[in-house]
Amino acid sequence: MKNATLLLVSTLIFACSATDENITSEEVDLAVDHYKTISAYNGTAFVIYENGSLGDENARVYGQIDHFNFEPGYTYSLSATKTTIENAGTNAKTIRFTVNSVDSRQAVRPDAEFRIPMIKFINGRGMATFIRRQADSTFILGNEIPFNCNYFCPDLDRAIEQRNEITGIFKHGPEGSYQLMSVIN
Repeated sequence: MKNATLLLVSTLIFACSATDENITSEEVDLAVDHYKTISAYNGTAFVIYENGSLGDENARVYGQIDHFNFEPGYTYSLSATKTTIENAGTNAKTIRFTVNSVDSRQAVRPDAEFRIPMIKFINGRGMATFIRRQADSTFILGNEIPFNCNYFCPDLDRAIEQRNEITGIFKHGPEGSYQLMSVIN
């Protein structure tokens, strides 16, 4: 019985080995929006438009970009290498972007608003909370971005306690922070 179990485990290990991965790389043009949003997988993520222009919903993806010196409040046009890893054993793929060059950087209006889900129902698996209150009563979005809740702190506390879906409308604040302008249930 031990030999049969050992044979089964060995077969599974080799069946899901790195040789099953299909890795491809290609050069792509990216437009990167002026703010980061939340990601169930990454905490925070760039709002990226692959081979499209800002606002093109068909080209929008969320993810990370290696070697990218991002500053909130600016939109970017980049040339990047897109690496896709497909694992045949799981039918899953991982996409990574690595910046090759920053082709342009443009400031957005200081009053530009953007929406970010803060508590959201994810893929039928339950509620995910992307905000938390720190000991000093400030809020953090996606474990990375501090934000001023203005007059909406009680609404956020209630939403966290009751696990209600909530989206925030933000503006850029000082030193990479965000300012909450209103909430949508």
